[in-house]
Amino acid sequence: MTAHLPMPEFGPLAGLRVVFSGIEIAGPFAGQMFAEWGAEVIWIENVAWADTIRVQPNYPQLSRRNLRALSLNIFKDEGREAFLKLMETTDIFVEASKGPAFARRGITDDVLWARNPALVIAHLSGFGQFGDPQYTNLPAYNTIAQAFSGYLIQNGDKDQPMPAFPYTADYFSGMTATTAALAALYKAKATGKGESIDIAMYEVMLRMGQYFMMDYFNGGEICPRMTKGKDPYYAGCGLYTCKDGYIVMELVGITQIEESFKDIGLAHLLGTPEVPQGTQLIHRVECPYGPLVEEKLDAWLGAHTIEEVQNRFAELNIACAKVLTIPELEHNPQYVARESITQWQTIHGDTCRGPNVMPKFKNNPGQIWRGMPDHGMDTAAILQNIGYSAAEIQALVEKGLAKVTE
Repeated sequence: MTAHLPMPEFGPLAGLRVVFSGIEIAGPFAGQMFAEWGAEVIWIENVAWADTIRVQPNYPQLSRRNLRALSLNIFKDEGREAFLKLMETTDIFVEASKGPAFARRGITDDVLWARNPALVIAHLSGFGQFGDPQYTNLPAYNTIAQAFSGYLIQNGDKDQPMPAFPYTADYFSGMTATTAALAALYKAKATGKGESIDIAMYEVMLRMGQYFMMDYFNGGEICPRMTKGKDPYYAGCGLYTCKDGYIVMELVGITQIEESFKDIGLAHLLGTPEVPQGTQLIHRVECPYGPLVEEKLDAWLGAHTIEEVQNRFAELNIACAKVLTIPELEHNPQYVARESITQWQTIHGDTCRGPNVMPKFKNNPGQIWRGMPDHGMDTAAILQNIGYSAAEIQALVEKGLAKVTE
């Protein structure tokens, strides 16, 4: 196999070559994970225009760090041949497009496997590679996948459904592509036979919203949406207001309910038929005292600061957390201790700050070694790596099939 381009060796995926073709968030998020875990990741961009994510001022510096930038028209004959040569050296190829767009343009799984039988191919689209024609070829973004999957209708307030923000379906789908590709790679390494993975964003979100859907599929019950951030079923669970800000809490457990009821003035309800001994959760609908519990909790929490509540809940072993603002994150002691926010240098030498690599591998940690590359920055190096001469690369550039920048 062709040697990889020079880069530090680190992480659990060191030595792996991943190529992805996709814009914006979902497909590239898979590439970002691979790159931060040590794989050599090549990002294919259109020759005529760059990834639309580049218009954003800051996010691309996070989402495209550690990548190599290849600008190549992979759907024209000579560009396609260069792409197929690259596939011969690739372990995982991720493409994000409208349905079977690659197959329609002649790049089928079989064409790819003819060059590399062990290649893992991940197709990421809104509605999948097959199905009802009225859906399969439709474009899809985050909100489309949420709406079609039943996920969106479960979110928001009781009076208004709302999509989960920011871009939840994109990130879940990208992470699904990452995990599925690694599962397929495990098998491909053992058998020498590649895999093709069909990831439909709406199906990802169908699974993300599965918890209460099961009540409908097995009894016809549709879960109501939250009311002002509170769990639709269980009292003491969700978002609450203290004197100086918001907390979230989960009032779950026998001792937790008994002790908190004493604090909020409802000790007399303990041991009644409605709140029998051993109660672990208070159902806000089925328990006639559900609304009263919420009323008393609101009053008690509103009379205390977040710090006072956290201290008391720590004594009672009630799970809770302050709702942090973005400016609070970087100075939070847990963030500081774990270096959850970090900084790195851009390609042009500027300092960029943002989330660190996750998760934390103990023996083979991920790292940030490179900022986002410019459009076409690595085209020449990548083509040389797979056997193209300088003259052949220049010919591709002159024909408008490749873009090379210094």
